[in-house]
Amino acid sequence: MSKFINIEFPESNIIVTAGLNESEEPEMCERFWNLLDKPLKTMNCHTLSSGCLFDARPRPPRHPVKIGFQASNLARVKRLYSELVPGMVLYSGYEITTCYGDHITEPLLTSGSYIAQVIDGDLNAYYRAGKYIWIAQSYEHKPTMTIFYRKEA
Repeated sequence: MSKFINIEFPESNIIVTAGLNESEEPEMCERFWNLLDKPLKTMNCHTLSSGCLFDARPRPPRHPVKIGFQASNLARVKRLYSELVPGMVLYSGYEITTCYGDHITEPLLTSGSYIAQVIDGDLNAYYRAGKYIWIAQSYEHKPTMTIFYRKEA
């Protein structure tokens, strides 16, 4: 992992760092890195019933782009949601899926490529951010954002 990104959760004042998974998913990592020429602001949609998983969805693209779906994933390595481990970040070509904890209940194929892994030292903060999003959405009905941007060396 030679390139790193920051993942910011502004409502909970949490920022974590993740390393790109360029060895396994070079094309999707490059595509995501290029997307981050400026910070990418997304709105969160927690799956609620699937466990420690939420999607961060950006504004829809102006022009059609190739994206992955559960039935047709763009990843080189296919995974089930239930196989994800805390800190995994997936990118479908449109939305970003984040696994922030070890409780995932869905034995379905993911829709995205495993493009980044939150560094070990930030996993607890990542879990707190995911839990904040879950509480904000399920109990308080408040929208939350995630902002992705390049981490400069």
